[in-house]
Amino acid sequence: MNKKNLYIGWDIGGAHTKYTILKDNSLVLSSKILSLRLWESLSPLKTVIDNVYNTYGQNFIINNAISMSGEMCDIFTNRKHGVEKILSLFDRKKMNNSIYSSKDDILPISEYKNYKHIASMNWHIVAKYLSPIKKYAIAIDLGSTTTDFILLKNYRCINKRVDDYTGLQSSELLYTGVLRTPIFSVTKQIRFNAQTYSLIPEYYATMGDIYRVLGVISTKDDYSETADGRSKSEINSLKRISRIFGMDYTNKEKKLIISLSKKIMTEHFNQISYNINYHINKNFKNIKDLHFVGMGIGKTIIKKICIKNKWHYTDLDKSLSNSFTNNIDDLSNTAPSFLLALLLKKSYE
Repeated sequence: MNKKNLYIGWDIGGAHTKYTILKDNSLVLSSKILSLRLWESLSPLKTVIDNVYNTYGQNFIINNAISMSGEMCDIFTNRKHGVEKILSLFDRKKMNNSIYSSKDDILPISEYKNYKHIASMNWHIVAKYLSPIKKYAIAIDLGSTTTDFILLKNYRCINKRVDDYTGLQSSELLYTGVLRTPIFSVTKQIRFNAQTYSLIPEYYATMGDIYRVLGVISTKDDYSETADGRSKSEINSLKRISRIFGMDYTNKEKKLIISLSKKIMTEHFNQISYNINYHINKNFKNIKDLHFVGMGIGKTIIKKICIKNKWHYTDLDKSLSNSFTNNIDDLSNTAPSFLLALLLKKSYE
């Protein structure tokens, strides 16, 4: 039997692993976001890789391309150790395994030399895809935990970032997201109705609780665990938010907690907006034809910020050919893994 090819792009993070499977005809067979606590154990990731192989390996030639940010997890001695341990999980099966390198694009694992070109380079895949088609753009990937700012000028990526350290120093990486971010990292106090409300700096609640009670994130995008391990019901979310203010939740406090949540959301918007304005003033001042491309589960927030500031906004989905989408919604939520699968397929042509 002549087996057909499958092209799988992997984006392996510390809290979530994303993978997208493309067929020979470029149709998306599957695109998944899985909650895997990589800092505790590699076993769940190993199981996922095994399941993919067992599901498709008999009928298809499996071609993997791997990117990551999970090498930062404290289960590893250092980032080099993290890269090597993650890549080793793919070597146990009869699959064609490649990595994404910021220097060499798609590279067989056997030819990999420098972990620094692999570690936390998932954002670079987006830059690789968009740079030929966007002259002036700031692409923003707002996910569960972090926000990446990808800067494109004269059809090339101008980011200074080479790792998370330089990303943080250059404000090209913001450690804030719409699900896992502790609320106290967004603001320490809220001013409302002439009263100051201080927040307890404990992991009692997350921004996922805020966006959940305000109806900003959809159920299908709400895939992270809660701070207390309880359900994502409205009442449990309100209880978690109340706890961070030192309150016990009762129905009579609901209006107040919702109002305080709106204030926290505004602070979060302002944090992201400040970062965007920093990059505009530094790199794109007086450029009128500047586009903003949103992706990730928080792209609706980026869109709201752009509308408020009258900036030209486009979802990454709009930059993708309809021929890819098949029956898969919101491919931009798994942008690095999807675009990596495309790059992998192209490397075989």
